[in-house]
Amino acid sequence: MRSRRILGLWNTGEGLFHRRLSAEESKAIIRCALDEGITSFDSAFSYREADSYLSSATRERDIPRDDLFIIEKVMPVPTLKRKVEISLRRLGIDCADVLLLHWPTEDAMLCRSLRELEELKAEGRCREIGVSNFPLRLLEKTMSDFPVTFHERPLSLIWNRDWEEEKALGLNTLAYSPLGMGLLSGKYKGREDLTDERANLFIWDSPAFPGLLEYLSTLDLTPAEAALSWVFAMKPFGVIQGASKPGDLALRPSILDKKTLDTLTDYADRITSSTDSDNIFSHMW
Repeated sequence: MRSRRILGLWNTGEGLFHRRLSAEESKAIIRCALDEGITSFDSAFSYREADSYLSSATRERDIPRDDLFIIEKVMPVPTLKRKVEISLRRLGIDCADVLLLHWPTEDAMLCRSLRELEELKAEGRCREIGVSNFPLRLLEKTMSDFPVTFHERPLSLIWNRDWEEEKALGLNTLAYSPLGMGLLSGKYKGREDLTDERANLFIWDSPAFPGLLEYLSTLDLTPAEAALSWVFAMKPFGVIQGASKPGDLALRPSILDKKTLDTLTDYADRITSSTDSDNIFSHMW
């Protein structure tokens, strides 16, 4: 069973863009997600204990496996199959709903990893395969050579690169960081408000970003509600919400009127076009 809202477990692991959550904090958020009716979860081998936290919290609630939709990501490395087996064991399942390559890499390793994903699907270790964080051209090339059906990517008012073109591909898109890694939450006004790598993102140099923050402050919704609602209005397959505490999951999307939606989309276009990078983190592939 799949919920369109997806709990992302990124911040249960180490990272440059967030505070790492403890085991109890992580499990409390997972329990809250279940209470909210969220049955879809996004994890990764590199999130380390996240898989085990999810397994433990769902076992405590006696949630049947078929009532969960589990997305797992693994880097395209020579030990990919071994890492998938470790992830599945940590999750306490035999088969992931979706198995993704976490990031692009050089051609030879990428092709080998995609072939291994195909093999894992044939072996019943996942139901569908896909990729994550692929720029459009690489995504199109991958789709022409391999039966990928999912793509996980950032999508928000500060990053909508090639979104219309991607929709035309007919993929199941999983949109993460709908609040722009928290920069659209209304908490931050400038670089000086941050102590992690978010202070170095291109967004602070975008001339359109201050205007977006000002516009968000004029709406009846909170900035976070408006930002999340815009991503849902883009109609991806699912939206991955992060949370640093259970109360964050009370944030739900609303319906935006056409004028507001168009204005927000214009800001997203202008902000995204203010950098030549093909990824929100300024990686180039």
